Amino acid sequence: MSYVSRLESGDRVPSTAVVARLAAVLGIEPTELLGEVGGPRQETALLWCEALLAYQNGEPGRAISLFGELATRQEDELFVWAAQWTRAALLARESDPKAVLDAVEELRGAWSPGRGVEALVEIFRAQALRRLGRPADAVRAMRTALELVTEDETPGAERVRLRARVYLSTELARSGRLSEAEQVVKELGEEPGTGRGDRMAVSAWWVRAQVESRLGEHEAAGRSIRIALDLLDETEPDPTFRNRLRLAAVSLALRSPNPDLDELAKTLDQVEAEAAGPRSELAAQTDGLRAELALQRGEPDLCWRLAEHALASGALDADDELRCRLLMARAADRAGDAERLTEARAELANLLDKIGTDVVDPVMWRDVARFALRAHGRPAG
Repeated sequence: MSYVSRLESGDRVPSTAVVARLAAVLGIEPTELLGEVGGPRQETALLWCEALLAYQNGEPGRAISLFGELATRQEDELFVWAAQWTRAALLARESDPKAVLDAVEELRGAWSPGRGVEALVEIFRAQALRRLGRPADAVRAMRTALELVTEDETPGAERVRLRARVYLSTELARSGRLSEAEQVVKELGEEPGTGRGDRMAVSAWWVRAQVESRLGEHEAAGRSIRIALDLLDETEPDPTFRNRLRLAAVSLALRSPNPDLDELAKTLDQVEAEAAGPRSELAAQTDGLRAELALQRGEPDLCWRLAEHALASGALDADDELRCRLLMARAADRAGDAERLTEARAELANLLDKIGTDVVDPVMWRDVARFALRAHGRPAG
C-alpha cells in the first residue's frame, strides 16, 4: 500500500512491468493509468535530457550530479543501471580516476544486465586503476573482462572481446610484459573489427604497432601504424583521437632507423594546426616530439627550448614528462653545456624519485639507463 501511495503522489515512477501488473489487477488498459499527461515519466525523461544537455554545454559536474539523481528516483533495474553507467562514462571523461573507480565499484555491486556489460564495467575499472598508478590491478581487471565474454555468443559480445583484447595488450605493453602482449595481439587476428571507419579496428592496429615497436620489429610496426592511419583516413573521427594516432605514428617512426624527419615535421604541423588550445596535452606532446626531432637533426639548443616549453604546459603525463627531461639532458650533453647538463640531471633525478617504474613505459627506463651509463662520470661534451 505504501508503494502504491508513492506512485499516486509521484514520488516513484513505475516501470512498464509494474504498470502492466496494476492495470491487469484493476481490469483496465495501461494507458488509463498513465493518462494523457506525462506526469512523473515526463519529469524523469526531462531530467535525463537536461543531464545530457548540461554535459553538451560544458557543465560535466552538473550532468554527473543529475545522472546520480536519476539513479535514485527509479526502481526499474535497467533504468537505474543505465543511469549509473552513463554517470560513470561521464566521470571517465574528467580528471578524477578515484571518482570513476568509486562509480564503477557501485556498478559492480548492483544489478547487472549480463556478462557482456559486466566486462565493459571491468574495462572501465581497469582504465581507472591504470590512471591511479596500479597497472598490475589494471591488467587483472582487463583479464577478468576478457574471461567474462570468452564464450559469450550474445550479439555484440564479439565487439566487447575485441575491446578487451585491445586494452589488455595495451596494458601489458605499458607494463613491459611484452611476451604476454604479443600473445594477445596474435589473438586479435589479421582483420580485427569491421574495417574502415571502425575505431576499434584502428585501435587494434595501433596497439599492434606499439607492441611490435617495443619488440624491435620496426618494419612491422610501421606497416601496422600505416594500416591504422589508412583505416581512419576516410572517416570523420574525434579530432583528438585522430591526432593522438598521428603523434603515436611520429613517436614510433622516431624509434626506427633512418626516419624521414621532414615528413614527420609535416605531420606535427598538422596536429599543431588542429590541437585545441596552446596549453593542451596534444600541443605539449607535439612540442616534445619536435624536441626529439630537433635533437636528431643536430639542433640541441632548439631541442632544449621545445622540451622546456612542453614541460611548462603542465599537461604531460609521467611518460611524456620523463621523455622531455631526458631530452633536455641529452641536448645539454650534446651541446657541451656543463651548467645546463647539471641542471637537467638534477631535474631528471628529482622526477625519477617521484615516479615509480610501474607507471612508466619500460622503453623510457631503458633510454634513461643508457644515457646514465654513457654520461655518468664524464664532463659535458
